[in-house]
Amino acid sequence: MQDLNDTQFAADGTVDGESAEKLHSEIYKCPNCGNFLYYDPESRKLKCDYCGGVKELEAVEDASELSYHEGVEEGFEKWQGVKSVKCRSCGAVTLLPAYEVVVNCPFCNASNVVESDEIDGLRPNGILPFRISKKEVPNIFCKWLRSKALAPGRLKKTADRQPCSGVYVPVFTFDSDVDCDYKIHYGKHYTVTVGSGKNRRTEMRTRWYTDTDSISNVFNDVQIEASKSITQKNLEKLGGFDTDNSVQYHSQFLSGYNAERYDKGLDGSWQEAKSVMQNSLRAMIVSRYNADVVDYVDMDCRFADNTYKYVLVPIWVFNYFYSNKNYACIINGRSGRMIGKYPKSGLKIGGIAIAVAAAIAAIVLLYFKFIA
Repeated sequence: MQDLNDTQFAADGTVDGESAEKLHSEIYKCPNCGNFLYYDPESRKLKCDYCGGVKELEAVEDASELSYHEGVEEGFEKWQGVKSVKCRSCGAVTLLPAYEVVVNCPFCNASNVVESDEIDGLRPNGILPFRISKKEVPNIFCKWLRSKALAPGRLKKTADRQPCSGVYVPVFTFDSDVDCDYKIHYGKHYTVTVGSGKNRRTEMRTRWYTDTDSISNVFNDVQIEASKSITQKNLEKLGGFDTDNSVQYHSQFLSGYNAERYDKGLDGSWQEAKSVMQNSLRAMIVSRYNADVVDYVDMDCRFADNTYKYVLVPIWVFNYFYSNKNYACIINGRSGRMIGKYPKSGLKIGGIAIAVAAAIAAIVLLYFKFIA
């Protein structure tokens, strides 16, 4: 794949001889009925919901790594053929094909969505297509609810009627070869017997050690969320994404879905990635020593051959109301792993409280009957 930094724009708006409009905003229509096509994860084709017509995907290469030079954000270009809409409730900026209209925010389900400014900045160089289809989502939701003992049974019966949106969210991935010199000060506990007679006792003490050494590691695809709507913590709870399998960005995979623009810059994401790598190296260093306590680990890290990908990764987003409260859930569009919040049944909580009270009463009764 060609590096975004090497892309040449001609005076007539073409990109290396190809229409920029076609590159960014092709409308996919059914060859049979003319209806809009959407990307179907099961068949891995473009599919028509109306007549069932299909269209083969265009061949794409694997997403390539782009060289990263710290403190220099390069690769800015206009997103032609797409528009951005901003939610006044949660602030999420969602990207849509120019011909499409969004009514509700896919993240918070609010209806007060307005058109935003023209999109510029980095254009994704990779995308990880959906593997989980929309029709699989209710089963995943039901299975997840079954694992929640306090979830209302009534909610489980309505799982197939809960609205959900397929959204691609932005992630930066970083590769780096890291060499690290370090100094560690750590301790190991031991026990001694002191005193005599009635004052004889065992005390724990710490013997301290200092060591200096070096460690190296090659990091691949350290994932940093760049979204306003999904935190790094939730990204990790979702199990991360198999971004090694991402392919070159192409609008065909976006057909039928929304995408979110990155909210965090490349340089800021790199600083977070470095922290992740340094924390990983620190854990590797500590694991070398059978330490009971670590006073400090001083590290001098050198990062080389740094590369990145800007990848759109797939999630299914739930926003549903139950008893006048809003609950949000997210499903990993590749693995099906789900996280979120759910209502607790008052009847089930009351039943558990009664059962616990009954058990305590039974124990008290037995105590007074056989012991007291």
